[in-house]
Amino acid sequence: MKKIHGLLDDIVMEDENLDIVETNLSKEEKNRIMEMTLNKAGLKRKSLFGRKSILPLAAAMTLVLSFAAVFAQGGLSNIYYKLFGDSTRYVTEMGTVIDESSSTNGITLNVASMLGDENTFYIIFELIKENGESFENSDYIYFDKLYLELNSSGGYTWYQIEDDDNKDNIATFILAGNTKKKVAGNKLTLRAIDITEYSIDEPASKFDPYSFLSNNPDYLQQGFVKNLEKSTMDTGNADEYSQEELKKIEEMYRLTPNFVLPWKYSNIPMADGINEIFIDNIGFVENKLCIRITESNSQDNSIGEIYFVNADNTEDILSNEFMFTEEKNDVKYYYYIFDIKDMEELENYKLYYDIVRKMNTTSGEWKVTFKADYKNMTETRRIDKEVTIDGKRYTVKNIKISPIALNVELKNNLSDNFDEPIHNLYRKVSVVMKDGSIIEPSSSGASTNAFGASINLTLEKPINTAEIGKIIIGDMEIIND
Repeated sequence: MKKIHGLLDDIVMEDENLDIVETNLSKEEKNRIMEMTLNKAGLKRKSLFGRKSILPLAAAMTLVLSFAAVFAQGGLSNIYYKLFGDSTRYVTEMGTVIDESSSTNGITLNVASMLGDENTFYIIFELIKENGESFENSDYIYFDKLYLELNSSGGYTWYQIEDDDNKDNIATFILAGNTKKKVAGNKLTLRAIDITEYSIDEPASKFDPYSFLSNNPDYLQQGFVKNLEKSTMDTGNADEYSQEELKKIEEMYRLTPNFVLPWKYSNIPMADGINEIFIDNIGFVENKLCIRITESNSQDNSIGEIYFVNADNTEDILSNEFMFTEEKNDVKYYYYIFDIKDMEELENYKLYYDIVRKMNTTSGEWKVTFKADYKNMTETRRIDKEVTIDGKRYTVKNIKISPIALNVELKNNLSDNFDEPIHNLYRKVSVVMKDGSIIEPSSSGASTNAFGASINLTLEKPINTAEIGKIIIGDMEIIND
């Protein structure tokens, strides 16, 4: 099992004709674990990093019935409406029911429905257990490999969504992505290999940091050691990075501590009956609460999310400020840093965590080929005007708008591109509605080559494109009359 820790980041698309592979736990999956953890604890998640944990999604329609009629049947409505409420009305003609499946070893992979525009799409797929079995005790499902095969470059993410009936035999997932080339009307293939089910349980008796440190004052006065995981920051050729990338590198370096707790090998249990997960050490370093956890067999048991909740205000949730992995004597340790400066502040917080347990693995391969046969409602507008983005000149060839995404096609200025081949297109496009509100993207992507560039924004929720006031690209404003 790969480590499950604490949204789809920016996707960079460069090569053509690729099979895109999703093999690692994504940030959406991480957020999914967090949501399930908080739900079990009866808590409401606070936005910790200004990012959104739920991707925009749109609902499906049949080829015969209208979308509204299908929605009225119930099941689809429950999935989509709870994700973005009334915004579903802006995508009532953009979806199609797929209902293609593949069965292996008692489990069926069913591609249920799809919605999209020219470059952005959402796929709902399900796992269905046969032979009277259910997913009742399964809180999280992991694919050893999940492939989406399509004839274009691009990127995607997937995550499991909350089930209205967690005792039934169906687990539902969303796959969201975008591509450089048009996907509407093309054939796609979804492949899954080896399905593992996990339970997520809160220990009945948990470790209490405040009580432990109060009774063990020697942990408060430790001799710190130099952090060998922090090397001298060397970005090499800085010209190879955008300003945004350099800022991220510098911020990561700043957050990485100079000193850490020493290894104590304390083996403090974190859950009864689990002899594979221990607290190695805990204490304050540089006015931060630090916890080192060791897992001797993370294949079967692992820490899910770990966070603190204010005892007087459950809206006040502290996730780890920073986490990194250490290795010593062939054992991996996970070092967490929380923004709690001393015992007085710690007294106000309670530690929450869940144990993620491996239940079973169903080996096999599932392969479903289907057609992206939805109605493409993308509107293309020719612009052909020069724009300056981060000091470089481009020509905006066209913009493509739909209720779920915005795509901008750029032509490079050959002189500027020769002098500065690096493109900094991150957060250089924004959508402003007529009421003045700015539409937040759930993800953004950029594809560049020697002659041009493409920027794609996937919107957080579907919008009424008629209510767009203007689109800002670099120093250009395109007014929507």
